[in-house]
Amino acid sequence: MKRYIKYLLLIVVIGLVAYKSVYVKKLSDMKVTTDEKFDAVAFSKKLWDEKLPAKINNAVELATFIKAAQANPADAFSKYSNALGIGNYRYALIKIEGLVAVINEDDIMLQVKMGDSLMTVKLATEFIYGNAIRDASGLVDVKDFPNTMDLNNISEELNKMVRKIVLPLFKVAVKKGDKLIVTGAIELHKEHIKWSELEIIPVQIQIVQ
Repeated sequence: MKRYIKYLLLIVVIGLVAYKSVYVKKLSDMKVTTDEKFDAVAFSKKLWDEKLPAKINNAVELATFIKAAQANPADAFSKYSNALGIGNYRYALIKIEGLVAVINEDDIMLQVKMGDSLMTVKLATEFIYGNAIRDASGLVDVKDFPNTMDLNNISEELNKMVRKIVLPLFKVAVKKGDKLIVTGAIELHKEHIKWSELEIIPVQIQIVQ
């Protein structure tokens, strides 16, 4: 009888140890904890407020970029553009000065002087999406973000700031013939550069009176 009592006590002790060692946590609780590790809104706002202004001030003039790319494309892209991954697509922060030629529902066509000729550049004013601003800034390192969703969220938050901060007042005020100074992000394919189809995603726009 004593032997059975010993076995029973041993089973109870083992059961208590196992109970203390193992616990169950709801999957929904774990998801909340994981999501809270990275705040894309706060991170992107800090980039926008504290680090992006310096990048804007140092943006390359479009004419300078084009001249450098025509002389030595590899050096020009290395010096003036960025990309998070390996590939032919590169992104750059550029500055242009141009006259408003056409105001469309989704964009504005600017006439930009390039030496003795004029170049047409499309200024996006409605569909602000993609990774151009994030990548052109050179402020985000893919090695710091193993979760690609975090990288995508940074892009989306930066795009939201353009839509909410940069564009609303500008779209109300701009008119045909206005002179603009624009700093923004562009996407280029190293092997197939098409300056004639250039579109700029604005991060800063000034109407020159």
